[in-house]
Amino acid sequence: MSKNWKLLYLSQEDCVRAGGTNMTGTMKATERSFFLHGKGDFIQPGKPVIRWGGPETEETTGRVMSMPSFLGGDKYHDELLQRDLLGAVNTSGIKFIPSKPWNPKKFGLPRATALIIILDPETLIPKCVMDGAIVSAMRTGAASGVAAKYLANPDSEVMGLIGASVQGKTQLMAMKAGVPSLKMCKVFDLNETASEQFAEDMSIKTGMEVILAQSAEEAFKDADIISTATMARSPYVEANWYKPGVFHAEISFWDTPPEALTIFDRIYVDDWYQVKHHGVDVSWRAVDQGVISEERISGNLGEVVIGTNSGRNSKEERIFFNPIGMGIHDLSEAHRVFTYAKNNNIGEWLTYFEEPDEWLKDLRF
Repeated sequence: MSKNWKLLYLSQEDCVRAGGTNMTGTMKATERSFFLHGKGDFIQPGKPVIRWGGPETEETTGRVMSMPSFLGGDKYHDELLQRDLLGAVNTSGIKFIPSKPWNPKKFGLPRATALIIILDPETLIPKCVMDGAIVSAMRTGAASGVAAKYLANPDSEVMGLIGASVQGKTQLMAMKAGVPSLKMCKVFDLNETASEQFAEDMSIKTGMEVILAQSAEEAFKDADIISTATMARSPYVEANWYKPGVFHAEISFWDTPPEALTIFDRIYVDDWYQVKHHGVDVSWRAVDQGVISEERISGNLGEVVIGTNSGRNSKEERIFFNPIGMGIHDLSEAHRVFTYAKNNNIGEWLTYFEEPDEWLKDLRF
């Protein structure tokens, strides 16, 4: 009997057709992974990273990162459905994501590309290979959006955004999804032309008033919610820019100096072990440099999602969210896209092997 095995290949265009750019779906998938992280129903080793130097070289010479993970859900099936979080995942996978900062200017290519492999849970043989760039960009925005849903003031109206980039777009979309009361976004980018195009495009997509700020400080001032999504190589944020009650999602590495974290009442991450392991994020650098004590890290967001951590305690609290980015986010969102594609005949089924031992007949010198 034939033991042939097929896997589904999803191109970037296939991922779009399978709902990969639907922020509502990505928010659900990402919150699902936060929920299961809070419940402890996951496996997620520290990220192996190839660097050509120290952590700071990731923004100059690039990196190659891989993110393996397992995500469960069976034990929490009913609760996931009650929360409208798509149901269990119950499989493993990996995201492989190389990044070269000069790609856009030098070659007209994306800075980062990615592939995601999803395994068949029974055999642990690959069942899907798919583009990971859309998943990665969407779930990074969604992580901030889910955090804002739980940690920002629910009546927030003004967002400050630094970075009129691809990630800036998903940050804004996700923040609006997480905090529907948002009415205005002040965006600042060193490239004013990019800011102008961003404002034009995103005002239509979000229904918000998107205006240009003339400086990072102007974008920060009086903002209820802030996102910094840049390729900055040194800090520029000042602690006195933050108003009481602000929520700041710092998804890049160098925008905020460790000293600025002293003014925050609560500091959350997605996974403190992963943040320490990677050794780049400002929350870890603040602890490592003795600017704040490790006890000032309030916890992982998944704890807030499941209710074992209180999150925001008052309207006046300033809250900082500093995620490293988790493989379980990629797996959860990729599984959502894969499931839709499989059920709707999207993508191309490829033969992985027809007879798994047939190659042995061809052994030679």
